[in-house]
Order: sequence, then structure tokens, then C-alpha cells
Amino acid sequence: MNLSVIKVIVFVSICSAISIFTACTASQQAGSNGVATNQPAPKTSDGKTSVYPPLASGLADAELELLDGTKTKISDRKGKVLLLNIWGIWCGPCRAEMPHLVELQQQYGDRGFEIVGLNIGDRDGAPESVAAIKTFADSMKLNYTLVRSPGAATQQFYSISKQQVVPQTLLIDREGHLRGVFVGGGARVINSMKENVEKTMSE
Repeated sequence: MNLSVIKVIVFVSICSAISIFTACTASQQAGSNGVATNQPAPKTSDGKTSVYPPLASGLADAELELLDGTKTKISDRKGKVLLLNIWGIWCGPCRAEMPHLVELQQQYGDRGFEIVGLNIGDRDGAPESVAAIKTFADSMKLNYTLVRSPGAATQQFYSISKQQVVPQTLLIDREGHLRGVFVGGGARVINSMKENVEKTMSE
């Protein structure tokens, strides 16, 4: 085996090992991380051309359950900059990024910014109990909105990123347009998320 082949094998092995700790599927297997590119889209509500696509209506209009049992929709929050984050109590990378989400909510919350954490259930997709989510949120000192995501909404989320891993985060601007897709955890993804939030908030 020549040296160049050995180098390729070592590189792939390292990348695979890194991905295990930055994203996980419902069975805690390795996933990939990164930021998806924005796709062209039509116009904003005031008729101006937008280079960003609107959030898919299947996700924007999905009924999500708040922890008090009431229903809410992402589309009800138009006019805010939103960070939609899917997570599960069992997901290590989700826990690791939460202090950064708390920091973002503290930094921008009074300027029309809201993080919505969509709990996708346990490893098998069964709903995690409201009591368990509340206990977890208290232990992590989460300061942002938490909802339980029905399976259909979770699948809409996956269809945007083309990857069935958690955590995943979508950045939505005040017009309801998709401004970033952040898959997995780790410093690179979190830093990119923060940079894009800052840019979107400054517009």
C-alpha cells in the first residue's frame, strides 16, 4: 500500500471519528456537520427581490405543542428573527451547544430574536414527556421557547437539510426566509451560526 493511499485512509478515519461527537441520529450513530448553502427564492412580502427561500410551509404552519399544552406555529412569529433548533434529551451534541443558544437568546432576545427548541422525542421517535423536558430545561437553565415537534414537522426539518441527524438549526429572518442551515455541533458550526445570527440581526 503506497503512502498516498494510507494518508487518505487516515484522513477519512479522523473525519468519521469527529462526526460521531458533533451529530447523532436517533440511534446515536455518526452524522455529518456543516452549513448548507442558501438557495435562490422569489420575493419578500413588500415585493422586493429576495435571494433567500421562504421557510417550507409544512414546517412554518405545523402545529407545535408548547410545554403548557397550548399550540403554536412558526408562521405566527413573522417579524422576528428565529433560530429553530431540533434536539432530544438523549443527544450529547445537543446538550453541548445549549449554553451557546442560551447566550444568543440573552444577547438578542430584546431585539426581536427568538430561539425555538423543537424536541423530536427519544431515540425511537416516541415523544419525551413534558415533565422530563421541563426537568431537563431547568437543569440546563434554558431561557428560550421549547415545544414538542410532531413527526411530520421533524421530517420537514430533515427534508430541508437532507440529513436525519440532531442537532440541526435553521435561521429564519423577519420576512420568514431561510437564512442558514446548521447541521451537527462543534465549534465550526456554532461559530458559523453565531456569525449568521449577528449578520441577520444587524439588517
